[in-house]
Amino acid sequence: MLCLAGLVGEPLLLGAQQGGTPRSYTVKKGDTLWDIARALLGDSYLWPEIYRLNTGTIEDPHWIYPGEVLRLPGSGPGQTPSAVAGAAPAVQPAGAPTGPRAGFRMTVFNPEANRAARQAHASLIIGARSTAVRPGEYIASPFMWSVGGPHDAGRVELTAESQGIAMTLENRPFQTREPLFLRLPSGARGQVGEQLLVYRLGEIVEGQGQVVIPTGTVRLITAASDGIVQARLIQQFEDVFTGQGVMVLDTLSMPKHTFPTGVAEGLTTKVTWLYNEPVLPTTSHYIIFAANARDGLQPGDQLSLRREHRAERYGPVRSEEEVGVAQVTRVTLWGASGIIIMQQQVGIIEGMHAMLTAKMP
Repeated sequence: MLCLAGLVGEPLLLGAQQGGTPRSYTVKKGDTLWDIARALLGDSYLWPEIYRLNTGTIEDPHWIYPGEVLRLPGSGPGQTPSAVAGAAPAVQPAGAPTGPRAGFRMTVFNPEANRAARQAHASLIIGARSTAVRPGEYIASPFMWSVGGPHDAGRVELTAESQGIAMTLENRPFQTREPLFLRLPSGARGQVGEQLLVYRLGEIVEGQGQVVIPTGTVRLITAASDGIVQARLIQQFEDVFTGQGVMVLDTLSMPKHTFPTGVAEGLTTKVTWLYNEPVLPTTSHYIIFAANARDGLQPGDQLSLRREHRAERYGPVRSEEEVGVAQVTRVTLWGASGIIIMQQQVGIIEGMHAMLTAKMP
C-alpha cells in the first residue's frame, strides 16, 4: 500500500519527542506511512490522516523520503512517546525480494503476495452474496449518458406537504417518506406503486458524455393527471431537491450463484471519472470507465486498476502495478460504471489504466 522511504534493508526506526505528544515526525530510511501511523497513532489504518495533513509534502503516498518532516494529528490511545521510541523494528515479510532494486516496488504488503492475489481474484466475491452485482449497487451507481442526460426525463416539483415558510420549499432537500409532486418521464406508466429513479447531472467528460448521478427512488401514490403525479421518496443516495430529473427505474436481473471467471489479456481501458472527487477513493467507491457496451462489458465483469510506478529519485525505474479491483455495475453506450471491491494500494485516480481480468459467462 505505501512504499518504504529509501531502500529496503535498514530496520524501521520510529522515534518520538520526549515529554509530550509528538506533533511532527522526521521520516527515516525504511519508514512507511502505515508503520508511522501504527507507532505514533496506535492504528496503521489511520495513515490517511497523516497523508491528508501533508499533501504539500507527500506527492504520492506510495513514496515518502528520508528527511521529510510530517505533521501528525496526535498520538493514538494508549500510545505514549516512550512506547513509540521503544517500538520493535518492523519485520520484513517472508519471501519478500531483497537487494537495492527490490525497494522500488516494496510496500507494506509483500509484492509476491500481490502477484498471488492477482491470480486469486479472477472471481473475487465480496461477502456472502447470491449475485455478482447486488440490485442496490446497480440502482445507486452513477452512469454515463449523452450530454444533457436523458432527453425524455421527468422532473421533481414541489413537496406535497404544506410549509409554514414558503421561501424554503425550493431550497431544502426532501426527506425520506416525504410526499412530493413529479412530472412523469416518457415511458412511465403513471400507475400507483410504480417506482422511478431521481437523479442529478454531474460532470461532462470530454469525448464521452455526462455523468448521471442517482439521488433516490420514489414510489407513486396517486395516478397520473395531465402528466403530474404524487409520489413518496422511499430511498435516498444523496439529497433530493426540486428540479432534479426523474427517469424510469431500470432494474438489473442477474443470475443467482453465477460469478465472473478469469480471462487472460482482457480488454484495456481507463478510468475517466471518480464519484465526488475523493482524495483517497477506497472500497465501495463508484468509478466510471471509458469502455462501454460496444466493447462487450457487462455487469459483474471485473477490471484490475493499474498504475504506472515511478521512482525518479533512485533512477528511471518504470513498471505497472495493480492498485485495486473494480466490478462493473452498469453499462451504457457512453461508458461502464464500476464499484471498487478490493484495494491493495493507494493511488486510484482518473486516467489510470484498467484491464479486464474476469468476465461473466
